[in-house]
Amino acid sequence: MKRSEKKATKSRWRPYRLPRFPKAKNPRNQTGLYKAVVDAENNQILGVTLFGEESHEVINIVVLAMMTKQPYTVLGNQIFTHPTMAEALNDLFGAVK
Repeated sequence: MKRSEKKATKSRWRPYRLPRFPKAKNPRNQTGLYKAVVDAENNQILGVTLFGEESHEVINIVVLAMMTKQPYTVLGNQIFTHPTMAEALNDLFGAVK
């Protein structure tokens, strides 16, 4: 999505944050990885890597937030239906420091 982690972290164009969430912490599916690049100044999501079950469904949620320039906190604080893989977005964006 948008900028790759490599481009975002190696370029000096803006400060960034890089939360990661190993899917092993998710009891429903213990494989895969979610990670994101977040702009440290305006809190917008610059890009994500979603590797795991149902990632093709979850990516649409993140794309919508990116297209509407929402801060990562919108997804981090959202209440997602349980049990769904989208719940992992709470953990991913809750890990932003």
